[in-house]
Amino acid sequence: MSSTDRKTFEIALDRIGRGDATPAEAATVIRTALAAEPSLVERVYDALRDVTWRTLTSRSFGDELPNWYDVIRHAAAVAGSKAGSDVAAKMLAFADLISQSARFAELQPLEEVLNRKHTKSLLAALAGAGKSITNIALMSILGLRESNLSRVTGALQGTGLIERTSSGKEASFTLTDRGRQAAAKLNIDIKDPGTEREWWNEAPFPVAVWEADGKVVGANPAFYRLTRAQEPHALVAFEKWKMSLAKAALEHGMASADTWRLQIDDATWIQFVETVMPDGRLCLLGSDVSVTMKAISQVKAALKVAQEAEARARREFADMENRLIAYQSANSHIRDEIMTVAARSNERVRDVLQSWTASVEHLVPTELLAVEKDLGAMQVAVRDLMVPVQFVTQHGKPVSGWLDPRQIVAEAMSTARDLNPSTQATVSFGNVPRVRGLVDTMRAVLNHAVILGTRHGAYDFHGTLKGSNLVTTVRVKTPDVNPYPDPFQAVVTSGMGYCRAIVETNGGAFEETVSGSDAMFVFSLPVEEANARKGPVRFGVSGKAKPRKPTSGSHR
Repeated sequence: MSSTDRKTFEIALDRIGRGDATPAEAATVIRTALAAEPSLVERVYDALRDVTWRTLTSRSFGDELPNWYDVIRHAAAVAGSKAGSDVAAKMLAFADLISQSARFAELQPLEEVLNRKHTKSLLAALAGAGKSITNIALMSILGLRESNLSRVTGALQGTGLIERTSSGKEASFTLTDRGRQAAAKLNIDIKDPGTEREWWNEAPFPVAVWEADGKVVGANPAFYRLTRAQEPHALVAFEKWKMSLAKAALEHGMASADTWRLQIDDATWIQFVETVMPDGRLCLLGSDVSVTMKAISQVKAALKVAQEAEARARREFADMENRLIAYQSANSHIRDEIMTVAARSNERVRDVLQSWTASVEHLVPTELLAVEKDLGAMQVAVRDLMVPVQFVTQHGKPVSGWLDPRQIVAEAMSTARDLNPSTQATVSFGNVPRVRGLVDTMRAVLNHAVILGTRHGAYDFHGTLKGSNLVTTVRVKTPDVNPYPDPFQAVVTSGMGYCRAIVETNGGAFEETVSGSDAMFVFSLPVEEANARKGPVRFGVSGKAKPRKPTSGSHR
């Protein structure tokens, strides 16, 4: 069973316990709940316990009692088969109590009890007194012997009309709420002037009452202790009293439209809730909320500290962003300068090579050819490796163009071998056509994968066009020392982390897996179109090198 289904059953069982369900509804819920989740038997027990307690205490012996008896008996049977005899026995006890209540209601229905001799007289005596009356006083008032009085009071107690209290050997009786209702039904005048105007004296919480016009009615001692009034007579007309108390407070404010708080000293807060009673009088309920206000104050202080920390972090973040922008600007400037110097130097070397090639000897120093290769490799590396991850978004709108992935990979592999002659790797991009897409992004990814990957064990590069994506697969051998424990470690150790950042930042996808002794990385970048243009696609570094015949080791 899901947590949602269990919660639904628990809510339904709570509804039964509150008395908001009919016996038929309760039977369906209990049967379904125990069938779906036997562990709910304790919640079923709690619900039936509440039903039984409410029935007994309220004396609500209506026509539904036999139905409730059947519901509890059925629940006990199901619970006995699922949870054992202990819970079932307790439920059967509830069923016995309900059954006994039903038999009592049949033998002594309320209407029959109200029509008995002496019932109306006893209710009238209690209603007229407005307080409890001893059994001796009742025998005198009604002219009954003790045995007859016990018979009458027992019937009224059984129907919940009166309540019995004992003090030693003497018993006293008072009307219950149900008894007052029955007395009103019998047109008995209920006189209760004392408790009607002084009920707040018995309240355990601070309470004060004013008339609708603001005149004082009264307040209990707890209210005076809460407000630190020296004399009960300190309570004056409501508006005047409220104003004087607010003036004496260190701080005050409205928590809501009818709730206001006052700070009496550094550690004490008082809260008052105003309400209008049905008779039009104003009732004010007071409470000490010092603990709550202290907690609120601590939360506010913690929030202030957190806000200050957030503001400080934002300032530091903005400062770091500014530093990063400055670094990127400087890096871009240095990159352009290096490429310009390299291009100019390479142009001069090529001019010398061209002139020497045209001479009679046709002898070109090997060292000079090596210099040309090194300068070309440096140009490619600077152009395509010194690129920030966010270069597309940093420079604004992405720039689309045509490029030949085969040429870029071949150029990158040549550069990798020039920079590291021991590089051994294979490339398979033969079936990849010219494509149109984000030129800088694709060039950066392919160059990083080849030039950096070969330095970290990459030995095979395979490219293909799948749908509208240029997919590049790189295979890397696991090192003998500290082999890759997982794909994340593999991508970091193999130098592919920067490639991944460029791909994911610029709308592509990246996957990595570890299989046997190899790690495999798949870069997927979207392309706009392919094979839509014939003729060579020129790539190269900035600078205006004069065209010449390509020589061995040259870089275009």
